[in-house]
Amino acid sequence: MTEPQSHQCPICGGSKVIAVGKPQVSPQAAPFVRSDYRVVMCLACRFYFVTPGISLSQQEWQRLYGDDYFEEMLPWWAEKKRRDRAWQLDWLQVHSDREVLRFLDVGCGRGEVLLEAASRGWSAYGVDISDNRTVKARGAGINFIKGNLFNASFEDGFFDSVYMNSVLEHVVDPLSLLREVKRILRTGGVLFFGVPNEDSLYNDARQLLFHLSGSGELSARLCPFKSPYHVSGFTRSSLKKALTEAGLDMARLKNFAGEYEWRRYRPFTRPFFVHFLMLPVHVLAIPMRKRLYFEVVARRND
Repeated sequence: MTEPQSHQCPICGGSKVIAVGKPQVSPQAAPFVRSDYRVVMCLACRFYFVTPGISLSQQEWQRLYGDDYFEEMLPWWAEKKRRDRAWQLDWLQVHSDREVLRFLDVGCGRGEVLLEAASRGWSAYGVDISDNRTVKARGAGINFIKGNLFNASFEDGFFDSVYMNSVLEHVVDPLSLLREVKRILRTGGVLFFGVPNEDSLYNDARQLLFHLSGSGELSARLCPFKSPYHVSGFTRSSLKKALTEAGLDMARLKNFAGEYEWRRYRPFTRPFFVHFLMLPVHVLAIPMRKRLYFEVVARRND
């Protein structure tokens, strides 16, 4: 094992980490690689992050998250995602102590979740650093702010519910974002968010393959300079620690996904083959509770 190093964890403040490898770099992100970066894991809470810290401007992030960032969806997968959005918002209503009226989607992307919220009669707000909304999501009485959540400057306790799917892994300081979410949630309000599981068996298998192929210096965890540009990596323990530090209470935690990933992609493409060949790993991950993704519902109770 790599000798522990001293770097402060953004989640728990622990000072002991181990290096797990260098991040991979895509041609698109190469101009932004200005230091000798390493992916490290906090020994106290098992949070993965990048050192030295990444400091891209908002304009540089916008260049990475342009229109071509969103992958094409096969029809069956798009329908599955539509159903997922519906029951994710159902979760918010179930765990809220009263009717949801004001709803915020942080990192709203194309705006599908905003449309689902608006269809329920909720007052829908969206925030994103890039405006990639569909034509339909630009209407329907939806409120949109281009920028980040801190720039939006919402009032204390303004929202009944906040939605942040696939957002925290893109944020260098996720704890500050969670604390801002708590501030703008009313007491009894609820947060839904989803993040990848960096301790997934799939990542373990990829890291082993890196070593066997002679690329053991690369990290299979986090990809700050390769799409989808993840800079923060959560595990079961670091998720719980982050919510505690932010003053939010976990109401529900779900670990899922993996065994159907190959069906997301067009047949005979590289991602199709990768996940099809990894199918035994994905299946084995189910009883081990080491599947690809986490979904969380948390509440503000104070």
